[in-house]
Amino acid sequence: MNIGFIGTGVMGKPMARNVIETGNPVTIFARHPEKIADLSAAGAEVADSPAELASRSECIFLSLPTDSDVEAVVLGDDGILQAARPNTVVVDTTTGAPRFASRIASALTEHDIFYLDAPVSGGVKGAREGTLTLMLGGESAVVDRVRSVLDAVAANVYLVGPVGAGRTLKALNQMMAGLNAAVLCESLVLAKRAGVSPETFLSVLGKSAGNSYQLQTKLPQFIIPKKFDGGFRISLMLKDLDIVLEMARELQTPTLLTALGTQLYRAAGAAGYRDKDTSALFGFLSSFSDAGS
Repeated sequence: MNIGFIGTGVMGKPMARNVIETGNPVTIFARHPEKIADLSAAGAEVADSPAELASRSECIFLSLPTDSDVEAVVLGDDGILQAARPNTVVVDTTTGAPRFASRIASALTEHDIFYLDAPVSGGVKGAREGTLTLMLGGESAVVDRVRSVLDAVAANVYLVGPVGAGRTLKALNQMMAGLNAAVLCESLVLAKRAGVSPETFLSVLGKSAGNSYQLQTKLPQFIIPKKFDGGFRISLMLKDLDIVLEMARELQTPTLLTALGTQLYRAAGAAGYRDKDTSALFGFLSSFSDAGS
């Protein structure tokens, strides 16, 4: 199967590498081709536009930051829709609004092109190791057609409902992950004031009811070594939480804690932490405590 891949950032690039390693022919489009020289060296072809990539591909992966990027790549000039052949499958791993997925799917369906919304979870480590969780919205027959390629990027592949359902579940995941990361950082600030080291916090609470994925990853990878570059940026978490709040408004459902948490991330972003990992909330919250000491 000829595979196309658009979006080679911190998540997309290792996912693309795993697809290349399946031995399927892979074509990549990137705005900055110099950043994918290693993928080209590994065997990928490089296209000059999404349309050129689509003309060569039977299955196209998207791993893009926002819905606006997806719209430009799919519907824009020199976009996928300009050249994709009927029965092409678009696998969109972008985290975005569920209703947007339905709109893109409708536009593609008019041209007999299939769409799966397929957001992922598992972080950069999972992307590198091919152990991500894929949350798919779409038709089971379409999933079956590209299952072998999905298995190259994810250890856990779930078809959770029609188009849009994958993005809905991913939004809920981000809601929980974002708030958990925030309360972890707030707990660590209090622990610091109380004289509890991050190492003790991790070793003891990691075996207690307060244990979580965020505790097990953010502490050893970012907070203890005091290195907050890379990881999942606060700007992206803020985008995801805004998606949750949009869903909540549409469904007329109060999400009080999420609204408060979103404002915390927004404040941290405005204070200069926008491009840092979400665990950098620890430094942002510490600044209030330190200022009062």
